[in-house]
Amino acid sequence: MRVKDEHKREAIIAHTLDIVSEKGFAGIKMSTLANRIGISVSTLYVYYKNKDDLIVSIASELITNITKNSVQDITEDIPFKLRMKAVWLYWINFSINHSKEMNFITQVKKSPYYEKIPTAIIETKNRIGTNLFELGKKEGLIRDIDNEVLEATIGALLYETVNLIINKKIQLNKKDTDMMFSFVWNAIKS
Repeated sequence: MRVKDEHKREAIIAHTLDIVSEKGFAGIKMSTLANRIGISVSTLYVYYKNKDDLIVSIASELITNITKNSVQDITEDIPFKLRMKAVWLYWINFSINHSKEMNFITQVKKSPYYEKIPTAIIETKNRIGTNLFELGKKEGLIRDIDNEVLEATIGALLYETVNLIINKKIQLNKKDTDMMFSFVWNAIKS
């Protein structure tokens, strides 16, 4: 068995993200990917068994890392509203500064590949939002409504905030992100 080179693995991921950003999952052909990277197809198969394994493995790694990073600086002593804002700002920054990764995850979530991601990874990701929402409800700070409604409301405002920043209608600065978060907060507060 050949030893895996971390630089090659990172190149495979980067080029896969590029292809998906340009052409979607249909654009991924193992031979084309190998050629783009400058490796043989057989070398690519040392890292990933097939296209499905490639997509699911990359998605699993991205979701795991994003989940961990989204709450790494949040401690229990931070008030609820500031925790919510910190997570929201993380997603704004991630969406803008890692658009290919965000595009990849978004496409995975809307595809059959999402069902192939290990349940433990999805449950860990979902638990962060669920725990935060339940804490806010318990403290009487946010509406006691279904978590999916809360997630959809926050997600819609997050998506539009990112679009406004990308289209230069607002800036990625404290003033504008505070304004946009105030819309989020007013939509969910009790």
